[in-house]
Amino acid sequence: MAQFRQMPRSSIVIFLCGVAFLFAGVGTVTDSFALEQSTPPRLVATILLTAVTSMLWAFVGSLRMYKWMIAVAVGQFVAFFLMAQVLPPVGHVLSAQQWRDEIAIHSLLVLCFIVGGYALFVVFIRQEGRRFFAAHTEIELASGIQRRLVPPVALTAGGFEFYGVSLPSGAVGGDLLDVVESGGVTCAYIADVAGHGVHAGVLMSMIKTAVRMHIASTVTRCDGLLESINQVLEPLTDARSYATFAYVLLTPEMDLTYSLAAHLPLFHFQEQTATLERCAVENFPVAMFPAAHYVTGRLRCLPGDVIAMATDGLTEVFNRAGEEIGYAHIEAALVECAGRPLAEIAGRILQAAANFGKITDDRTLLLIRRL
Repeated sequence: MAQFRQMPRSSIVIFLCGVAFLFAGVGTVTDSFALEQSTPPRLVATILLTAVTSMLWAFVGSLRMYKWMIAVAVGQFVAFFLMAQVLPPVGHVLSAQQWRDEIAIHSLLVLCFIVGGYALFVVFIRQEGRRFFAAHTEIELASGIQRRLVPPVALTAGGFEFYGVSLPSGAVGGDLLDVVESGGVTCAYIADVAGHGVHAGVLMSMIKTAVRMHIASTVTRCDGLLESINQVLEPLTDARSYATFAYVLLTPEMDLTYSLAAHLPLFHFQEQTATLERCAVENFPVAMFPAAHYVTGRLRCLPGDVIAMATDGLTEVFNRAGEEIGYAHIEAALVECAGRPLAEIAGRILQAAANFGKITDDRTLLLIRRL
């Protein structure tokens, strides 16, 4: 149904005309079963009614308009009933030559309708085939963009260990993660871009470039990251193009700066007290409003502490009962496995979400441990 609605109007018209031609042949064959009662007007009416009703059946069937199917069935019955009243069958005896002539005419009409229908379906398939391969090429391009923009992260920098992974729900995802180090400052972030495909891939590349340019600045790398990203992106995007964002600026200091742009909270496991804290601040998404102001927060990160950042594809998972997994599996993994390798913690979180219910969105997770 969705595919039919998304087809260009020209393709829909060609498809329905192809159906009409094929069923016009069926109407011709039906008329040939009673040649002694057929007349030229009755033949034309049978062909037209059969063709038109077949188009209506194909249209409402493709769109799954079940209520309209009843209307089409009633209309078809009434149309053929009225045809029988206006053009009643005329009984007449045909000679052998007249039989041959009528059979030849009907056979020629059937052949013409079949050839016409076949030609229309060939045009339809070629037109939709070009559209399919164009879309397939776009998906391949977007998938390649994402693979280059969102490689797995497994590194140690600035006294911290990082592990991150992004799993798209389909061929192309809209999540981004990265770890950038410059001048003694390391920025670890994830972003969830609205939409999918090449459009989302372009926005992802713009965000990654804006972040890296900001961090590379020796003057402003520790301040105004979200304002800088928003200032770059907002004039270049429309209302549907925005992203949620979460980041932590990691320095040798124990107190770290973080911020969220309409994103899930950070999950901070504190080894000394074996407790878990959700860290959150309220902000708008980036690339949505001009001159938006973004507040930051501070968290104290000691050796052995683990910080987790995730996108909502890991929390908005529902089981068959309609229950949402929420944050519980992330927090449980951090508390119970904080001393384990980060890859093992990430695997547990991802597997818990997959076991809970059907995955419908991209899943991105970034773990940070202070060494």
